Amino acid sequence: MASPAEVYQALREAHAKADADAAAALYASDAVYYEPDSEAHRGRDDIRTYLAAYFARRGPVEVTVKREVFADSAVLAEWTSSYTEEGRRWSGTPGVSVVELSRDGISYHRDYQ
Repeated sequence: MASPAEVYQALREAHAKADADAAAALYASDAVYYEPDSEAHRGRDDIRTYLAAYFARRGPVEVTVKREVFADSAVLAEWTSSYTEEGRRWSGTPGVSVVELSRDGISYHRDYQ
C-alpha cells in the first residue's frame, strides 16, 4: 500500500487533471467524503459521480499545499486551490483536508473551506 503522502499527492494530481476516475480509484469502496456545504458522498461510485460534476464545473483544480502533517494512516493538509468557474478565475482559496486511509484506500475525507 502507498504511504499517506503518496496517496494524497496522487489525489492532488488527479484534481490537477480533472480526472474523476483517477481520483475515485484512490478511495475505498465504502469511503465517505465530505465537502463544505455538501452532503456526504458515500462509496467510490458516489464519490466519482460527485467529482465528475465538480470537475465539469471547475475543470482542473490546482491544490497548493502550505503545510502537511502525516501519520501512519492519515494526512492533515492546509492548502489553497485555484480553478476557473463560470468564466471567473479563483486563486488562493484556502482550505484544510483531513484524510484517513485504510488498506483499501482513502476511507474518510473531509475538506474545510
